[in-house]
Amino acid sequence: MIQEVFGNNVKQFRIQRGMSQDILAVKCEIDRPQISKIEQGKVNVTLDTIQRISDALKVDIRQLFSPKIDLHPFVKWAGGKTQLLEKLKKLMPSEYDCYFEPFVGSGALFLNVHPEKAVINDSNTELMCAYDCFKDDYLFEQLKAELKEHEEHHSEEYYYEIRSMDKDENFLSLPIYIRAARLIYLNKACFNGLYRVNSKGYFNVPSGKKAKVKTFDENNFVALHNFFKNKKIVNLCVDFDEAVKSAKQGDFVYFDPPYDTPENKNSFTSYSKDSFGKEEQIRLAEVYKKLSNKGVLVMLSNHNTSFIRELYKDFNIHVVSAKRMINSDASGRGLIEEVIITNY
Repeated sequence: MIQEVFGNNVKQFRIQRGMSQDILAVKCEIDRPQISKIEQGKVNVTLDTIQRISDALKVDIRQLFSPKIDLHPFVKWAGGKTQLLEKLKKLMPSEYDCYFEPFVGSGALFLNVHPEKAVINDSNTELMCAYDCFKDDYLFEQLKAELKEHEEHHSEEYYYEIRSMDKDENFLSLPIYIRAARLIYLNKACFNGLYRVNSKGYFNVPSGKKAKVKTFDENNFVALHNFFKNKKIVNLCVDFDEAVKSAKQGDFVYFDPPYDTPENKNSFTSYSKDSFGKEEQIRLAEVYKKLSNKGVLVMLSNHNTSFIRELYKDFNIHVVSAKRMINSDASGRGLIEEVIITNY
């Protein structure tokens, strides 16, 4: 079993770094057929071979013997990238230093690639409170306890009582695990898993009218907790420009902002009380170009609109199809065209 775990981890880390078996073989000075056997768990490797592979992949030896990391988003989020993961991963750079995601949302891509070093950011303070809870043992246990309380007391009346908490003037002074648990509970119990606030910043999605609500998966929560404790992850809640200020040559930034509205179509982009309109899209494009000029590897997702294509006309534009998953009208959840834009 140890050989299988080691072999599978070698294969996964090799793929994440964009290496073929031939390239890894050259870096390790090991025959390629031997690399193949190692990845299949058919070889009882020596300490010398383990060290060579560890150095070539730039991975701590302990990670090569750890059970597979399998992380999933803990909330449903408008614009989530679960359905486009494979396309995004294929377009990611094969190697990079630090991972940045200034509009992290549910973190589908971030959690799937689970980088060693990362800076994640979102304008939603309660969402970032949740990410912060995964980094600390005490906060993590308190978060789970709060979520279990919500599950136990769930009802229509209870839902609206919890929903109205953000109207209290002392809401922002509550412990972060209470605010985080509220966000997760509302996300699981509300209509269609939609996060939306009104012009005053109050959560205003109606109840999903569920008899029971399961707020979290224990195994995934534990895996997330271990990941955030053992990796170098910085959590921020600032403007997207500020979130990437420390990005340098060789780092990778993935922008997944609120999307531009397709021509002649209504599109949900109201993630917060502060709208993300054309001016913000222009400002984002300027930040994208500044990063590119610094030698930062940059990838961005958006709707395939003429406005976005014009903003990024000097870069590589890849058109992909995606299904709109969150819409109050089921007929509005069809295929739409998106773009994935890279500077490499």
